[in-house]
Parts: sequence; C-alpha cells; structure tokens
Amino acid sequence: MTQIRAIGFDLDHTLAHYDPTSVEELAFDLTKQKLVENKGYPQEILDLKYDPAFVIRGLVVDRKRGNLLKMDYFNLVTRATHGVIPLRSEERRRAYRSSRIRLGHENYVSVDTLFHLPEVYLYLCLIDLLERRKPGGAALDYEALYRDVREMIDEAHRDGSLKNVITSDLGRYIRLDPEIRTVLEEFRRTGKKLFLVTNSEWAYTDTLLQHILQRGKGAPAHWSELFHAIVVEARKPMFFTETQAAEPIPELSDRKISGVAFRRGDAAYLERCLGATSEHVLYFGDHTYGDILQSKRTRGWRTAMLVPELDREITVTAEHAKDFERLARLSSERHQSEIEKAVLGRELRRLTLVLSETDGTDPTRRHEIGSRIAEIPEQVAALERRSVELQGEIDGLRIKIDRAYNQRWGSLFREGNESSRFGHQLKDFACLYMSRVSNFLHYPSDYYYQSPVGYMPHDI
Repeated sequence: MTQIRAIGFDLDHTLAHYDPTSVEELAFDLTKQKLVENKGYPQEILDLKYDPAFVIRGLVVDRKRGNLLKMDYFNLVTRATHGVIPLRSEERRRAYRSSRIRLGHENYVSVDTLFHLPEVYLYLCLIDLLERRKPGGAALDYEALYRDVREMIDEAHRDGSLKNVITSDLGRYIRLDPEIRTVLEEFRRTGKKLFLVTNSEWAYTDTLLQHILQRGKGAPAHWSELFHAIVVEARKPMFFTETQAAEPIPELSDRKISGVAFRRGDAAYLERCLGATSEHVLYFGDHTYGDILQSKRTRGWRTAMLVPELDREITVTAEHAKDFERLARLSSERHQSEIEKAVLGRELRRLTLVLSETDGTDPTRRHEIGSRIAEIPEQVAALERRSVELQGEIDGLRIKIDRAYNQRWGSLFREGNESSRFGHQLKDFACLYMSRVSNFLHYPSDYYYQSPVGYMPHDI
C-alpha cells in the first residue's frame, strides 16, 4: 500500500450497498411490467415471483438454448438448468461435452454483477411459463426472449423508473456501512488521492452519496470534499479502453467543488488529473469485466473486487468446519484403500508367477504361497466393501455442504474439488477481494498484502 498514490471507487455495490432482495425484486417487477406494456407479453407474467436464491454470480446464460450454466476452473459445465428446470446429467453432457464452449461467443452471457440476477431469473421464468403455454412443447426463440428482457431492464435503468423508486425510499433500498466514511478519511490521511468513477449520472450519484457519506458527527459539508476527482457517466468499460472527451457536469455549472469533476472522459485523462498511473492506482469495483479486468489489463491498475456474498460463504464454511474435517478424513481413507487394493493386486500377480515357476521341491513354500494367494481376494473384497461405504458417506457429506451454500449451485467460489469459474476469475483478475471497503480498517495503512503460500502437489 505504500506504493499506491490514488485509490478509486465505483458507486453501485461498492460505496453504495443495496439491500439485495428489495432492489432485485424491484428490478424484476419493473421489467415484467415493461414487457407487458411495451412488448405485448401476456398479463399472467405479472404473477411471477422473484426467488433471490435461484441465480448467483459467476453463472453463464446460454441464450441459444435457454439454459443457465455453472462451470468449473476448466470451463466444463458441471450443472445446468433449462429455464428453471435442472438438466439431467445426460442432457447436460449431450449439450456441452461434444465441443469446447467459447465463452466469448455471443450466445453466452456471463452473470458478472448483482444487477444481472433479476434479469436472468426473469428470463428463466419466462422460458418455463411460455413453453408450458406452447402447443406440443414447441421451442421458443430463446435469443429473442433474452433480448426483450435485456432491453426492458435497460430501459428501467435508463428512463429513471428504477432509480426514482430507490431515491424515494433510500432507507429501504440502501444498506448503510457506518465505517465507510471513516475508511475514506483514513485513506486521505495517509496521503492517498481518492477518486470516483461511476456510470451513473450526477443527480443519482449525489443523492446516494449524500445519504451514505453526509451522516453523523464530523460529516463534510458535501461528500465531494472527500474526493480529488469525480467522474460520472463514465461508460465503463469503454472508459478504460477508448478515448473520450471529458465534459463539464451541467449540474455543477453554478457550483464550485474542491476537486476535479467531469462526465465521460477516459482513464488516461483521469491519470493526468491524479498524477498517478498503472500500479500506483488501486481501483475498487464489483463488476468482473467492466471494473476489474479492463482496468487491470488495459491500464495496469491494481484492483480490489467487492464480493458482498463473501460474508455468507465464510459463515457457512465456519459452521461446517467439522463436516469438512470429516470429509477430509473419509477421502484420505478411501484413497488409502485404493492404494492398498493396488498393492494386493500386484502381490497376487507376483505370487501367482512365483508359484508357476516353483518346481515342487519345497512343498512347505508352495503351501505358504497358495494360502496367501487364497487370502488376497478376500482382503480385496473387504476393501471394496469399505470403499463403497466410504463413498456413500463422502457423497452425502458433499451434498450436505454443497446445499448449505446454495441449494442448486453450491459455493460461489468452488465446484467440487476445483475452483468455480467465478473463483478462478477472482484469483486471476483481482489483486485483492473483500466483502466491503471498510474491511481495510482492520489493517495498517502501509500493509503489504500477500497471497498465502501456494503449494505444489509434491510439497503437500
């Protein structure tokens, strides 16, 4: 942290923490209404109810087939639903094991942010509802359906209908972090320049940050006093990859603030304003692609990814610590059993060969070898019975642990013994990750953050 000169923040799900169920239900309901009013969808879709646990981040939408996929570290599809119905193993293998999935293809959409969850769940619900209404189970145009949902939820964001509801009842839709202003002030105290880069317009940004940062004793006259630079309507990820002219913010034409403020612009211009570039800049965001990947790959910034789901994942892991320990013991025993079976197999083959080569001059030795040969199959059979018992216990524990995280998808970060696609992206793209910015208050301001020591298999 001693090398960091400027620290930047996204707004949504970074400085502003939304109440997930309230905001997601609101987006879900507004999009339903727009589909009926603007796209002619049947009125009965208004009866659809939002399930906040059905979709998690890190999943992938297959727009061509109407499926939702979870992938592991190797981009193998390990779980899937068609609409809201789980795909059986053979259906999943038939669809996704015959050719390599290219996630850059337009057929696939990554569920990268928490804002994606309601639109994806609505898409799945519509598939289920509309397929049941079609005679003979005729296939839908899944791509057109996704485009409609995407267009209407974009319109809800663009026309202000979503933001107007949020700003009219901030207490319901925004979760306050009482330490967020403290951590910003602490960063400033240690000489860091702070900046904000958000795709939201000034009015919405101003309303939210007044609510979040201008509270309690010692609050600034205006939240902008905490920042050296403010960028609104940034149009990320283009902000990091393309050149855009910086424009004045119309609402500030008759008002003076302490730092630099503009709309649009680009990262190169912002770096000049801050006097900091590449690894001397640390940026906090929640969007894997729009915030983290592009700022790191294109500008060389250090990155810090906000993962609010981390709190629950840590809690579940701690609550099931004994189950994890038992799973490790059972797995170790099963592996040892497999090794012992292999050793017995080799012994049986060796003794059989020795017996065939014995000329009969030592009947005692032949009897000993024959007795041992007779014992080995019984020992192997006992090991196989124990292996079956162990596997049953292991499978039961894995299902129990898996469902504790999420009934359908398991852990956000893992899939079986591997990282999930999301977990792998987090390790690859984010220099740091945490559940909230104020976690930094638990560490010295000049702390050197390091990953735990990584082991090679032979080290273990």
